[in-house]
Formats: sequence, C-alpha cells, structure tokens
Amino acid sequence: MRRLIVGCGYLGARVARAWRDAGDQVYATTRGAQVEALSGAGFQPLILDVTAAPVLRVLPDVDTVLFAVARARNSDATMFDIHVAGLRAVLDALPAPASRVIYVSTTGVYGQDRGEWVDEASVTEPLREGGQACLAAEGVLFGHERGRDGVVLRMAGLYGTGRIPRADDVLQGQTIAGSPDAYLNLIHVDDAARAVVAAGDPAHGGGKTYVVSDSCPPTRGEYVAEVASRLGRTVPPFSGGSGRGKRVRSTRIVRTLDLQLKYRSFREGLAASCPDTASRVRDPL
Repeated sequence: MRRLIVGCGYLGARVARAWRDAGDQVYATTRGAQVEALSGAGFQPLILDVTAAPVLRVLPDVDTVLFAVARARNSDATMFDIHVAGLRAVLDALPAPASRVIYVSTTGVYGQDRGEWVDEASVTEPLREGGQACLAAEGVLFGHERGRDGVVLRMAGLYGTGRIPRADDVLQGQTIAGSPDAYLNLIHVDDAARAVVAAGDPAHGGGKTYVVSDSCPPTRGEYVAEVASRLGRTVPPFSGGSGRGKRVRSTRIVRTLDLQLKYRSFREGLAASCPDTASRVRDPL
C-alpha cells in the first residue's frame, strides 16, 4: 500500500516505521530539515509546511493519509492555522479520494472537569484553543469529499522514550502547577502508533471517531510520584489548580479495531521508558 504521513514527528515516525516494515511505500513530509534522515530510513521525503501557502498542488496518489502535525517551536502559526486551515489544504491537494484519511485529534475536545468518565458519545465543549481547533478540524475532515471515509483519533497525552511529561520539573525540583488530585489521561506513544496502524487497516470501516487512551487515568500526584521514584528524586510541591479533570475510556477502539495495548497503565509505560528520559536522546527515525 501507499501511505502518506503529514507530520513525521514523535508519533508519525513510529507509524512510518511500522508501515515501512510491513512493506508499504511511505511518503513522509518535512519542513526541510530531515530530508536526508527520512530518505536514509527508507521513506520518500516531501518538503511541506501546511501553514505556508501554497501547499503542494498535487500530493502523491496514496491509499492512506495520516495527519499528525505538531506545532513547531517558535512558530507564529496558531492551532487553527495548523489543524483547520492546514488539514483543509492537504485534503484539497490530494489528487483523488484516499481510501483513508486519519486525523490525530485530542482528548482536549472534552471540557468535563469534575472527574467524569468520557468516551466518543460524550459532549464536546473544549475549553482551550487546542481542543477547539481540533474539534473544528474533525468537522473539516468529515465534511470534505476526500475525508468522508476518514477516521478521527482523539489521543490522550503521549509519553514514552524521550518524552516523559514533568520529568524536567522533577529533576530540577520545581513546583508543578496544578492540583495533585486532578486526573491525567495518557497513552504510550507505541500504543498510539498501534492505534493509527489499526485505523489504517482497510479491513476496518471508516467514518468513525475513536478515543485513544489506556483507560487507566492516574491523578497528577500519582503520576508525578511514579516519575520521581524512577528518577530517584523527591516529589516536588504542587501549586494552584482547580477541578478534577476528566477520565477517558477507550472501549470502542479496543472492541471495534481489536487494539491490543502493550502498556496497560502509566506504571508499565514508565517502567519501559522513564530511564531514557534524563539523557534527552533524540528519537531516531
């Protein structure tokens, strides 16, 4: 199969490797800095910035598109520039309807803040710009002629080798903003990649939205305590914060796409990933 990854970063690179290893032809976009690395890894690089007009007039004719663009550091682009205008530009530039367009959204589309459990059927009233932009982009995907068979993956917070949230604060003993009693929703990046691969399987139907989480949300205090224990540091103090957050349940994707998680909770995920974090090793392609 022919696959296009728009945003070959922390998540996208793992998906690219999985598709490459399965024998697929993989196109991967870059703003320009990773052309040689992508080519050397067996991908076909395309220089593309979804926030810069014009987007490529004609993208490759592919079976699957993954849109997983992160906001670049020091970029003036807003979340709406990337996720709404950027996604629309990519859809417009596709030469023909792809078999499947997969859009990586966020659990930030949910605004619940009293510890409620949420899933795909829950009300979406995002409180922050990121969640608002992603929810608008979901509408763009399903409303576009090239995205009607698309799949939306509402990702919980990604973590894994090279990216352990709050590890720097723990190492430096800095006060952590937020309540220790608020819930965190997480998914190990390797399991997130498995979710994308499952969503791109033509045996599964499109036109669906899935929440992607390990369904075992810890409190912020529990999570930070585990990180501190693994880094051999004391738990830093917390400051401020109100509300309990939400708890995300991912029953649909497990049942419908038969997603098998390797890391059932943050404890297993941190056990496999946390020792590498302090060294800040760049995630290889």
